[in-house]
Amino acid sequence: MSDAERRAALRRGLRLHVLVALVSTMALIGVNFLTTPSYPWWMWVAVAWGAPLAIHVAIAMEIFRGRD
Repeated sequence: MSDAERRAALRRGLRLHVLVALVSTMALIGVNFLTTPSYPWWMWVAVAWGAPLAIHVAIAMEIFRGRD
């Protein structure tokens, strides 16, 4: 796999991760407001999902990659 193909695969994976996180969070917001609208528990899920997503962004941007 060439370097360009590897970077494209990293970006594709990141886009998929962001899309799944957003769709899931939106669904949870809907469930939250239907079940317990007085307490926004969906924010805890969004925060918990943010850390792995931030790590994935850093990997896709190759922040952790050493210099060759």
